[in-house]
Parts: sequence; C-alpha cells; structure tokens
Amino acid sequence: MTANRKKNRLYISISADASKKELEKVYTDVRFCVADLKPGFGVITDLSKCTLGHLNGIPTFRKIMAYLVANQPGEVVRVLGKMSVLFKQLIRMATTFQGYKPVYVDTLLEAEGRFENAIRRNGLRFQMHQRQIEYSINEQDGQGYLVDISISGCAVQAPTVPLGINDEISLVIPLYQDHENISTFRFKARIVRVEEERFAVQFLDLDDEQQAHFYRCLACEALR
Repeated sequence: MTANRKKNRLYISISADASKKELEKVYTDVRFCVADLKPGFGVITDLSKCTLGHLNGIPTFRKIMAYLVANQPGEVVRVLGKMSVLFKQLIRMATTFQGYKPVYVDTLLEAEGRFENAIRRNGLRFQMHQRQIEYSINEQDGQGYLVDISISGCAVQAPTVPLGINDEISLVIPLYQDHENISTFRFKARIVRVEEERFAVQFLDLDDEQQAHFYRCLACEALR
C-alpha cells in the first residue's frame, strides 16, 4: 500500500498468498493512505497475483470500494496481468456490481500511462443498473436507462427518442440521497456521442453546490 502525494495517487497491490485476515489489513491501510491524498486522487489496484482463493475476500474489496467512494477519488484502474481468461471474468463479475466503474489493464505500465496520457475525467464514474431516466428535446419526451454516470456526464441506453451529436436536451435523473429518500435532478445536457441504442451526454448547468449534492447521491447509490 503506497500513497504518492506528488502524483496524488494510491497504489494497492494484493500478493499471491494474502489471507482473508491480511486483506482486512489492506482496508485499514487504505484509510491511512487516503488521508495523505487530495480529492480526485487516482487509484491503481494490482490484482495480477490474485488467485481463486481471493474471491473469498470480495466483501472486503467491496468495503474498500465504499471507503474510496466516500473520499472522492478520480479514475480507478485495475491491473489484471496474465491471469486466466476465466479468472479475469470472475474478478470482473465479482467486483462490478452497482458501484464505481474501474478501467481494466494488463500491466502496471498501462495503468500509469492511463493517468499520464489520458484526458482526465471530472470525477469518478459510477455504474448503474436499470435506473430509468427521462429526457426531452423539441417538445418530445423520451426515456432510457443509465449505463454509467459521473458529475460531468452520463451514458444512456435504449433511448425512445432518437438524438444527434450536439443536440441539447433536458434531463430528469432520480437518485437516492439516503437509504429511503430520492432527489430528482433536472438539468441541461449536450449529446457528445451517439451509438447504436446508446448515447452519452455532458451536463451543462451544475454549479459547485449542485455537483457536491449530486456526488453524494451517486455515492449513496453506489453503496446501496
């Protein structure tokens, strides 16, 4: 476990023989390391030495994810290395329930390059499952389902009204603000990508206060 203050980056490496008890210690170490970093910090998790036995530690991995979400990281990259295709699939299935959306790479070099060369996203991206949203354009009302979302934009699948690049739409997105109550967000967005049965938007009118509340709700959704 390493916190690089200069790069504002957290490095987590799980050894091949780590026990469930040692995985719990990883959670403790994460809390100490995150205290040295600023919001928006990057995370590189090296899972390349993991074994099938580590799947017993999935609850601990989820607890680590929850703590990271609460402390507002930026992009999260996971290194899978040369593990078997089957094990890669198991890791992805076991750790990609509704929550934040990591990037998967094969090597640490690729992970570093992701941060050094990629365009930085404005905030962590969250996965959503079957969360319906509404949108409107030119007095037409449409619906779709969130694929993923951050404080800067989202991707939507199965839209009922077709859209084009640079179209501006009005969005209505309901999110839990706690375990019982829902906040409904209404704002403008611009279409930045259109694919078959899917589109992506950039949010246009969230100020700092709205973004802070929006992130809290996204974090609540991720931890439900």
